[in-house]
Amino acid sequence: MRKATITVLALIAVTAIGCSDDGDSGNLTVVLDAEDTIPEGLASDPSGVEEEAITDGYSVQFSRYIVSVGLVDMAQANGANRQQSSVVTIADYVNLPTTLPTLDTFNGIPTGQYSEFGYDTPVIDESVVNVNGVSEDDRQKMIDNDLTYIIAGTLSADAGGSKEFLIEADVPSTYTLCGGDPELGVNVGSSTTARLTIHGDHIFFNGFPADETAVTRLAQWMWDVEDPGGDGLTKEDFIAAEDVGSLFPASDYFDINGGPAGTITNAWDFIRSQLGTQGHLDGEGECEWGPI
Repeated sequence: MRKATITVLALIAVTAIGCSDDGDSGNLTVVLDAEDTIPEGLASDPSGVEEEAITDGYSVQFSRYIVSVGLVDMAQANGANRQQSSVVTIADYVNLPTTLPTLDTFNGIPTGQYSEFGYDTPVIDESVVNVNGVSEDDRQKMIDNDLTYIIAGTLSADAGGSKEFLIEADVPSTYTLCGGDPELGVNVGSSTTARLTIHGDHIFFNGFPADETAVTRLAQWMWDVEDPGGDGLTKEDFIAAEDVGSLFPASDYFDINGGPAGTITNAWDFIRSQLGTQGHLDGEGECEWGPI
């Protein structure tokens, strides 16, 4: 897997190798995109009818969803005409502007299908591009602690009551062979846009399916994590939640050890493993995932 080494950014860095057979060239703009579950939250729908809703009596709203994204790497068949970028960004995906922010542009590159398309959620350094006003405290915290996610939100129970949660996680991940609808990657023409879409609901998935349409979204496990200080759930509380069989019962969950983190020994392992699968292309286009 490609090591996520972040180079100093003076200008956008793009490397082009080779040219297309017919000599045509085009432009690709890569933008940052959030699945609706991040700005809109996850509703409660015990009936299971509403798409991307939580089915066991809870709803979620996010107040911050900061992610590091960058290091686009793409090529045509058999590695031809490889294009790479060193740009790395952080953004709060709760508040992405309607005009999706540009991560990078590839101008004058060979046209055609770039079937090998990927990117990373890497550890950042001082060269990171702050897209939409992530606070200096959060930016520095991510640099100092090798964080790739800062997620803050509220879990509310249909029966009454709520819990605050804060997830500050180091989950450097690489996403490859993205796409698949109808084919892998991005077809570059004269002017093309690719959306790097971060999903916001995976920590509530009931397993690690090959097909995300097969999942159910459950939140009882988070509600059951104890908050002895009464000041909101944090990493320490999730690590202390070691009763995996109770939190993720086999009757409701499947293959919880099938994600990037491997064997799940506590709720923090589960969170980190699910966060390592959230990168997509153009909305729902799947990617192969793995740790950097």
